[in-house]
Amino acid sequence: MDIASYIGQFLLRNKYCYLHGIGSLKLNKVSSKESGSYSYNVQLLPGGSIDDLFANFVATSEQVSISKAANAIREYNTEIRTVLDAHQKVVIPTIGYLTKIDTQYSFVTDDNFTYQPTVNPALKFVNAKPIKETITSEEIVIVASAKPIVNWSKIIIFISLLIVVGIAIYFIATQSKNISATQEEPIVHTPPEIIAPVIDTPAVIVDTAIASVDAEYKFLIKTYATLGAAVKRYHQLLSYGNKVGLQTSDSTSYQLYVSLAVPAIDTNKVKDSIRVIFNPKGTITIIK
Repeated sequence: MDIASYIGQFLLRNKYCYLHGIGSLKLNKVSSKESGSYSYNVQLLPGGSIDDLFANFVATSEQVSISKAANAIREYNTEIRTVLDAHQKVVIPTIGYLTKIDTQYSFVTDDNFTYQPTVNPALKFVNAKPIKETITSEEIVIVASAKPIVNWSKIIIFISLLIVVGIAIYFIATQSKNISATQEEPIVHTPPEIIAPVIDTPAVIVDTAIASVDAEYKFLIKTYATLGAAVKRYHQLLSYGNKVGLQTSDSTSYQLYVSLAVPAIDTNKVKDSIRVIFNPKGTITIIK
């Protein structure tokens, strides 16, 4: 790539051209007080604005990528700095030449240089925000640090889901514990016979005719196949304030009953009352 020629073309089109590590070539309009006319010359200013407009111009002209054009421009700048540091001239065709005087780079405009400003709407470049540069022989790399963005809405949703899951687990565990507490668990070994005290219960409401006691009867509430279930129900009724009894009818069944002294003619009424209170779905019988 003939970067020197592209520098001249870009300078005439845009009135400036930035060369990294060297400075900015600027096209100046100079008025003549005597003749009233004006002319143009090129001046090298230290520093300049860092942008990719020149690289875009070269890439478009050469039909290559911007990165390839930028690499070519960077290599060219490195080479001409070496030439200028050796106090040799670097020619920009039809424009003039770069040189180094003492420790400063400068530009000398060609005596035959002429410039006629034209307006070409097709050649418009986006203005880039200038970044001040200090003259240095080293490449400048600008790294923009990106501050991480915390998405608080997602974090709040995640925490809310954890709370809901925790409540659901606690509710399920509590319900499972309550269900298991009400289930009847069989006991494998054969327990010894239990003779529970027979106590009258005030929880059973009977007619006034019961007041005349003729005989004492054991009204069977329910028969259980396991001791564990029978004892559990026995203690449950006791905790409710009822006076009940528990006995074994044989080695495999256990009878839960309530003992009441009632007239013989009122036993059926008492059975109905006991069934409603203790075993609505069952049948109440009299046992010995």
